[in-house]
Amino acid sequence: MNPEALKALGLNDEQIKGTMVLYGKDLNPLKEQVTSLTTERDAAKAQVTTVTGQLDQLQKDHKSDSELKAEIDKLKEANTQAEKDAAAQLNQVKLDSATNLALLQSGALNAKAVTALLNKDTLKLDDKGNLTGLDDQLKALKEADDSKFLFKTADPADKKPNSPQITPPGNPNADPAGGTSMVDKIAARLAGKTI
Repeated sequence: MNPEALKALGLNDEQIKGTMVLYGKDLNPLKEQVTSLTTERDAAKAQVTTVTGQLDQLQKDHKSDSELKAEIDKLKEANTQAEKDAAAQLNQVKLDSATNLALLQSGALNAKAVTALLNKDTLKLDDKGNLTGLDDQLKALKEADDSKFLFKTADPADKKPNSPQITPPGNPNADPAGGTSMVDKIAARLAGKTI
């Protein structure tokens, strides 16, 4: 879905903007999920490739049993560390996605610029996957003179003026008292009758 396709359907600019905002709200969580799953998949592929290569190398370098056991223990430690690194990377992707989504929902005009002003050390995901530590920072940024311009404002003065009301051509309420309309009077006069 893009603005040009919506314009071709006959929507005006405000309708297109509203539609794209709603579309973004539905699409952003799905993008976050795809990013998260892609990161998990790539980490798993890398781990499988590493383990397979290590096992192949062990078979080639098969030494005495004590040396083999020591090598296997080293590989187990390396694999455990690789799992921890993959989990940390996935957690960071989830944290970044949740932060970007929260910034968009809070009215940030440029998520990258606002992210640069955040103290990322205080941002955490709780057990349920909810972002904590962002609300106070956003409030401070929205109130500070040097950063409040990075957010949409709800000030009515910032809104576009109301568009004029357009009425159909002619006089839609020609005779509010319910008498004979001007059209009827003209038709009668042309017919030679008097009203």
